[in-house]
Amino acid sequence: MEQLPLWGGRSTVSPRHAIPLLSKSRFMAGLQCKKRLYLECYEGTLREDLSPATRALFDAGARVGLVARGLFADGVKVGVEGMPHEEAVQSTLQALAPGSRAIYEAAFKHDNIRIRVDILAPAGSGAWDLVEVKSSSGFKEEYLPDVGIQLHVLEGAGVPIRRVCVVHVNSQYVYEGGPYELNRLFAVRDVTAEARKALPRLRAALEEMRAPLWAWAAPDIAVGSHCKKPYVCPFHKHCHVDQSDFPIEKMPRMNPKLLRALREADIDDIREIPEDFEGLTDLHRRIRASVITGRVHQDPELKLALAALKPPVHFLDFETCNPALPRFAGTRPFQQVPFQWSDHVIGADGSLAHHKFLHLDDTDPRAPFVRSLVTALGTEGPIVVYSGFEARIVRSLAEEVPGFREELLGIADRMVDLLELIRTHYYHPDFNGSFSIKDVVEALIEDLAYTDLEIQEGSQAATAFIEMIDDGTPPEKRRSLECALLAYCHRDTEAMVRLFQKLREGG
Repeated sequence: MEQLPLWGGRSTVSPRHAIPLLSKSRFMAGLQCKKRLYLECYEGTLREDLSPATRALFDAGARVGLVARGLFADGVKVGVEGMPHEEAVQSTLQALAPGSRAIYEAAFKHDNIRIRVDILAPAGSGAWDLVEVKSSSGFKEEYLPDVGIQLHVLEGAGVPIRRVCVVHVNSQYVYEGGPYELNRLFAVRDVTAEARKALPRLRAALEEMRAPLWAWAAPDIAVGSHCKKPYVCPFHKHCHVDQSDFPIEKMPRMNPKLLRALREADIDDIREIPEDFEGLTDLHRRIRASVITGRVHQDPELKLALAALKPPVHFLDFETCNPALPRFAGTRPFQQVPFQWSDHVIGADGSLAHHKFLHLDDTDPRAPFVRSLVTALGTEGPIVVYSGFEARIVRSLAEEVPGFREELLGIADRMVDLLELIRTHYYHPDFNGSFSIKDVVEALIEDLAYTDLEIQEGSQAATAFIEMIDDGTPPEKRRSLECALLAYCHRDTEAMVRLFQKLREGG
């Protein structure tokens, strides 16, 4: 006889009457971490809001998906936004019947899993090709479980599949203007054999991930490298809330071997790392000492290097866009196209001037960008940047924009990387393992931040620029975006000036 719980609690024999349906995204979450899957199903309110960068990636992926449909033209889209999945399944079955047109976002359900297929293309004799569209520049191993679970559902639902394909962007395609040449813009990879080979493993994983969903509490899974692989988990903060102030994950430039060795030694906090632990770099030892003592580490070489920079001293920052779908003739998918610069200049008398450029219309910004930059920077004075990004862009422009090669190479040679100087010679415990300009400014400059800005990171700036130059954007919105872009780029070079002044004085 089954014994009833004494205190009226839930039965441990049948803890739930049912568990939620899985989707492709939930299945992928379960492969990353079963705790993440549980939270996705039952504690979705704990998810972190999408970052602007992630949102921009999703929007870009959606645009790529729409354009890729042109490879299978004259198809039919299933349902409308917000349509219940069961209705979408019925609409898909109706579209399947003729078997002569591609189906976009086809909906299926099998084995308590629901999926939407990017493109289901007719392959003749009643068979179909499963086509998954990715907005990346190549194939990645994590795509196999993605298409594999779709294959499992489709064939379980009685749909004969001839091929499984991944469509991705061809980064070598050079856009010549006008309509895209889709057969050159996209590459199609047949992964049928790999997907079928993966099916037994995926089915086993499917059964394993369903078991925790019958429980009333999330599985107890320790944080680790899987929290950020293949993507940062949307419950990362929730699972890391009880960590120390200095977890080893915040140690920058930590290779997997060293991280694994620290975990095997039961070391979770930077302050617990022995000074002679094998694999530590000079940077790691400097950070360890700083957080243990609570004191700033500053080598005298930093102050000397900054003092050696004689006026005029320029502080330069670029903003670029790198759309998956190239917008300007002569560019490739994902090519970095600069559209804005900001330059603060400290003169010989200590005065501070500011110059700026922002391209405002829907034309290739590179030539006007270069002309204005060469004029503003002249031929004198060091150019302080934060990372090697600006130098790489300038050297690329030297090859792309005729007539300015020597001037641009000269500009690149004058650049001084403030990030590398700080990373080599300075550390503050409040950096929290990050050398991003925002984190460094937050730790060192009390009255300067980015939180008051509408645009707070580069991916937002890129998205804002594309929206600003679009003909469909209302004039008032264009002006708002222009102001936000100018304010953001200005803040970056202002921050460099403030950091330069503080660190040069030994702050």
